[in-house]
Amino acid sequence: MDDLRPDRPDVGLPPSAGVVSDRPSITDAAPHAPRTGRLSAPWVIVLVIVAAVGVIAGIHLLANRSFDAALAEQRSATARLGDEIAVLATATDDAVRTVEASRAVIDHAADDMVDPAARTVLAEATATLGAAVARAEAHLAEEIPGLPAKPMWTWELLAAMPRIEATTTGLSALAADMRTAEEGVDQADRDVVDAAATVYASVPAAAAQLEAANVSAVNFVVLDFREDAESAADQTLVGSHAAVAFRDYAYSVAALKTSAQNELAEKAGPLMATRLEIEAFARSISGGVRLDFDWAPTVLGIGGSRGMAGTATWVPMRGGFSTITLSDSVAENWPSADARALVAHEVGHSITAKCSHMFDSANDAANEQWATAWAISMGHVAEGNGTQAYGYPPAELIATAAACR
Repeated sequence: MDDLRPDRPDVGLPPSAGVVSDRPSITDAAPHAPRTGRLSAPWVIVLVIVAAVGVIAGIHLLANRSFDAALAEQRSATARLGDEIAVLATATDDAVRTVEASRAVIDHAADDMVDPAARTVLAEATATLGAAVARAEAHLAEEIPGLPAKPMWTWELLAAMPRIEATTTGLSALAADMRTAEEGVDQADRDVVDAAATVYASVPAAAAQLEAANVSAVNFVVLDFREDAESAADQTLVGSHAAVAFRDYAYSVAALKTSAQNELAEKAGPLMATRLEIEAFARSISGGVRLDFDWAPTVLGIGGSRGMAGTATWVPMRGGFSTITLSDSVAENWPSADARALVAHEVGHSITAKCSHMFDSANDAANEQWATAWAISMGHVAEGNGTQAYGYPPAELIATAAACR
């Protein structure tokens, strides 16, 4: 039988030698290719997300800081506006009082109390100040926006900033307007004070004319008038003191005119013109002592055909004032030397109000000697000077009286 086993030439070889197999061996297998495509995609996504979050966080942080900066600017602008409001409010309050006081001065100051042209300038300046006050009050009435609440979201922060910046710009503009308004109020207020000073300075001349036109007014009324006129003239500001001063001045002017009219009414009659002439003569030599005059048919029981008589009182207070009483017969005999001498004798008593220290003014007899000496020192030598009733005074007393004018 044939032996079917193959020849064994591979005896002694490794078992695998010469053996062909359909399965690849491990050593023959190709190396693994890297899985780069499938492994990088998730990481890219993560990186993109992280980057996006970073960008968003950066934008939010920037928006947050920008909002805070814009809000700080608005806060500063609001504070500056608050300062301007305080200054303007104070200036406006002062100006309102100035306008009120100036209007009171203007209302009380009639044409014969001050220079009418000066009063017109004051009225115009006051109207200008009133308009400036109205503008200032309009600014002060404007609503001031408050600080907004800080939003949470980025887009809200970004959207709020233009509004905040616009508000800040508006606040700064309003502060500038208030500063301009305050300057306008201050200037207009100064103009009123300057115009008022001119009005005050015109009072003395006007008051002198008023007193001269109402010379018959009684002493107390005239003295009150002088004090009130002086108070009005002494004003330097435009406030409640000036308003009160001119109110009192106006009242005194009215009282002065009323008193003069009443006195003239009492002196009416056929002797009125002569009486006023005698009174004017007496005032012209009285050395500034205020004189009142009373007239009667008789004085000390003397009058008419029985002769002439007069009396006088004197008061040293308030610059000195006196009341002279004369019999109608003095007017009837005017302007005789005796009548003029008698009036000079009475004025000699009146002027004691300013010269009482020059003789023994507490002694009645000394008073009569003084009045006689004073009339003589004024050049009146007729017996009506007092020599007929009281004798001739010492030469030394006449010389002393001559120094009292």
